[in-house]
Amino acid sequence: MSKIRIYSSIVLLSVLTAVSCGGKYQVLSEVERLLETDPAQADSLLSAIPLPDGKRMRAWYAILRTQADYKNYKDIPDDTMISESCDYYGSRKKSYHAAMAWYSRGCVLSLTDDELGTINSYLTARDLFPDTLNRYYVICEHNIGKQYLARHLYSEAKPILELSLKNAQTIGDDVIAAYSQYNIALINLYEKRFDMAEDAFCQLADNNHLPNILRTETNLQLAKIQLYHYGNTSQALHFVDRYINEVGFPTGAGYSIKADIYYAAGKYDSAYFYYQKSLECDTELSTESNNYSRLPELSLMLGQGDKAAYYLDKYRDCLERQQERYNQDSILALNLRHNIEKYEIRHKEVKKRYLILSTSLILIIVLTLILIILFIENRRRKQYDLLYDSLIRRQIAPEIQEDSLEKALESSRLLFMNSVGYTLLQELSVVDRVPESSELSVIRHNTELYFEKPITKMKGAVNSLSDTEVMYCIYRYMGVNWRLCMELINRSANYSGRLKQYILKKIPEEWGALFFKN
Repeated sequence: MSKIRIYSSIVLLSVLTAVSCGGKYQVLSEVERLLETDPAQADSLLSAIPLPDGKRMRAWYAILRTQADYKNYKDIPDDTMISESCDYYGSRKKSYHAAMAWYSRGCVLSLTDDELGTINSYLTARDLFPDTLNRYYVICEHNIGKQYLARHLYSEAKPILELSLKNAQTIGDDVIAAYSQYNIALINLYEKRFDMAEDAFCQLADNNHLPNILRTETNLQLAKIQLYHYGNTSQALHFVDRYINEVGFPTGAGYSIKADIYYAAGKYDSAYFYYQKSLECDTELSTESNNYSRLPELSLMLGQGDKAAYYLDKYRDCLERQQERYNQDSILALNLRHNIEKYEIRHKEVKKRYLILSTSLILIIVLTLILIILFIENRRRKQYDLLYDSLIRRQIAPEIQEDSLEKALESSRLLFMNSVGYTLLQELSVVDRVPESSELSVIRHNTELYFEKPITKMKGAVNSLSDTEVMYCIYRYMGVNWRLCMELINRSANYSGRLKQYILKKIPEEWGALFFKN
């Protein structure tokens, strides 16, 4: 058993195990990865699992199934399954899978005669790809340009193909770059920029990234340049014969160009022969039209005038079919509609961003004004509090003139009894509840304000006393219970006994009786 078969068996067994364990998401992710490198293996893995449940998983499955069939050249009966995926993802919101759904639909429709549907799908896909450059976006650009080229819309096709070439070179995809170069060279040939076309086809003839069939076709294009640009029929015949020999099967395009060469050389019987031979092959509509455009004249020249009317009717039929198939006006209208829709979507996005920006700016301005008002109000409140405290101190100062600490404490206590802090202190002493932080702040502030003179005396007399110890003494002097005292000085209740001992060691004995008489 070959290594490839062993590897395939291992991967397939792993997939079946994952499916049995409910890992369909992992399986589809693995299929998506393998589609880039091994489409045949991806198809095998995909065929090993049942159709998943849920709209999202089924839409993703449809993309992978379509791409697997397309890349493995399987028959795809219609676009029903991939169209359901397109309906699920929609055509408004950008996402990789939404773009791939529409791209895959374009691939399916390109196998049919629905040219407008093909171009519409590719245009939709291009607008849905995320902004990050990826290979399928580049392929999508190339396919759009190729569709325009096939309908002789050269001015629309060339800039798209040039962009495809640039993007392919950016991501390092030499295959897509070679395809784009080939189609750009065709446009230069059709628009009679023969020198540019000749240089490109000569380079492409040795480009290994271009498929063999297209490298062989470079001989056909070089034959046209020799014939139409240089008028060199012998060199043109050399290139077309090389093309016919390398193709290895009857080719309507090759025989038609060969007939053109003989016609230009005045060998009308040979030209007539090869035009007839070209019609026996499967040919493109443009080649068939070229053949029938020459045959009425040649039939008259060669004494077969009875066929001239038939050939003329066939030529008219080709022109009508060309006009119907190329349908340039419809394609241009489709392209214009897509551009308008893209503009409208971008306009809505810009409008939405502008609305969000405007709303954010208004909110920022409103919040800034609120903060400024709060800042001013807070500053005014602080100024008011400072002024109030200053007035209180002026009222207190004349009242407290005693030199002894006891008299200063008593005078301060009498004044403090008229404050809000005292009222709160009395309430908290009676009611058994946890005091609020705002209440404690008011009591602390009023105590420090009204007992400023005694506090100053205590600190002056005993330098080692801390602010906390001083305030504890003041609250005990006013008869506040020890639990509330500890709340006010923000200390643990267990610390009360030790704090009293520390203070007694620092203060004079007469102070101890003054503060801790209870």
